Amino acid sequence: MAPVVVGGALLGAAPAAASCAEVTPASLLDGGEVVLGTAVEVDGHRAVLDVEEVWSGPDRAPRSRVVTGETSPDVSSSGDVELVEGERYLVALRGSRTDACSVLVVGDGGDVTTAELDAARPADVRAPVEGADEGGHGPVVPLAAAGAGGALAAVLAGVLVLAVRRRPRADGAPRGLR
Repeated sequence: MAPVVVGGALLGAAPAAASCAEVTPASLLDGGEVVLGTAVEVDGHRAVLDVEEVWSGPDRAPRSRVVTGETSPDVSSSGDVELVEGERYLVALRGSRTDACSVLVVGDGGDVTTAELDAARPADVRAPVEGADEGGHGPVVPLAAAGAGGALAAVLAGVLVLAVRRRPRADGAPRGLR
């Protein structure tokens, strides 16, 4: 199918590739949260990584979920990346999300060789931790839960006040007048 221009928009064309600055292990570390792992389950833009090492950021579980792009059907962006099951990756994360500019394929023929990876490995690399955040489904923050409960209480209180104010007075006079 040939691309069609309608009202200045290009329809039917493949999505543009991400325009990234040079992606290196060092540039990924600037992002804060970096893990080394192998994709063991891939379903479109969702994957499970078998985490070997946590290079930076909070602890990660040995199996961590990663979102690699738009998750809505028929929606894509230039930042989407699909991981390949069995491939080894160095991934910068923001929570459970990553993008095409934050992933390096590790190994011969990949973006970075094992030797280059070893040379870039920080001294404080750690192993994944059982029970740590698996990504994508982190623990509920108590303050957020309390905030949601408080908002619900405020809405219910407002409904109660409106119900009481709309009831006619016992003496038949309009509300607000004595």
